[in-house]
Amino acid sequence: MKEFSKEEIEKFDGEDGRTALVVVNGKVYDVSSSRLWNKGHHMQQHSAGGDLTDEFTKMAPHGEEVFEKVEQVGVIRESGQESGESKSGNNWADWILGFHPHPITVHFPQAFLVFAPLFLLLFYVTGNQHFERTAFYMLVCGTITLVPSIFTGLFHWVYKYAKSDRRIFKFKIVVAIALLFVAGIALGMHSSAGMLVQNPINYIVIVFYLLLIPLVISLGYAGGIIVFGGRK
Repeated sequence: MKEFSKEEIEKFDGEDGRTALVVVNGKVYDVSSSRLWNKGHHMQQHSAGGDLTDEFTKMAPHGEEVFEKVEQVGVIRESGQESGESKSGNNWADWILGFHPHPITVHFPQAFLVFAPLFLLLFYVTGNQHFERTAFYMLVCGTITLVPSIFTGLFHWVYKYAKSDRRIFKFKIVVAIALLFVAGIALGMHSSAGMLVQNPINYIVIVFYLLLIPLVISLGYAGGIIVFGGRK
């Protein structure tokens, strides 16, 4: 039976007429002919071109038995990271990954950096200085917690996803860096301006605060595609 490497499997994502291959427990299945895998996607949660072992054995309501109706065309070549995304080949890295550090850390900056601009807008609408201080403190917390979030995200990318070159990972890395850059500028400008006043309106600070929202949403969208599948 043919042996595939992880890199070879990534080329068969079912899009643009390409064959759709998925890996479960080291076995390679061709799901191209299945109506449940339209263009390489299943229920908008699982995508072909990768190892779906964890998704189908831990997250999905069914297991490997769903592939009994499709053809097994090969196996994954056994060599460290080639057997899938769930193992890094490093015991210490696998131990850390077992605690899911990125899913834990990523939610803090997401919350802080979304609500910071909302509280700033509330300040300018109501004139309540407490909203202005809350916005600033949330920005501080969001910027600080963004650093470990990016670090753990890179850790997952390196040791769980073997530095996958999929566009969605590149997109997420670029947006994360942009978010840190924008948050840093917003924090620096707000700190330099001191306590803001309702009039005159500091439009520059508001703009940088508001830029945080689409960046956070974009990161969340990218993370959702990586975890649950969907459009690349």
